[in-house]
Amino acid sequence: MRLAAVLSPEERARLALEMLERVLVACEGAASIERTLLVTPEPGAVSAGVEVLADSGVGHASAISLALADPRSSAGALVVMADCPLAEPGSLDALAEAARPLALVRARDGGVNALALQDVTAFEPRFGTPAEEMIAQARAARLEPVVLDDPTLALDVDRPEDLAFA
Repeated sequence: MRLAAVLSPEERARLALEMLERVLVACEGAASIERTLLVTPEPGAVSAGVEVLADSGVGHASAISLALADPRSSAGALVVMADCPLAEPGSLDALAEAARPLALVRARDGGVNALALQDVTAFEPRFGTPAEEMIAQARAARLEPVVLDDPTLALDVDRPEDLAFA
């Protein structure tokens, strides 16, 4: 069951913005992050000071591909989903440090919530797939990913039971 079953559209929109703001604060506080590039179909919905890359809003895969192809990502990228309300600067720094050349955090639901990649041309991550598939894809690209166990990045708020932790 998804959040639509327990939250109104307005409540879901408010929750999404609150979680995004928490993630942006974590990014701002992380020593390893030089700039934050937010990919969103709603550029006006975020606070000033964040670099925005507008996308068509068709999903994670196209948004992440767009971000990784952007010249601002050429020195490497740390991708974190906007629905990870417990993200902390130290967790993002640990993820970036572990990326030799790729590190990821497995989500509680088995997917991937965050990854760091030194060379954005070496691997195109496919979010929305199980972590094991992404790990296999990385290995097929001759990259051995470091898989971090980080509860602050493992939580993404997708289901009603996740709300208790947010």
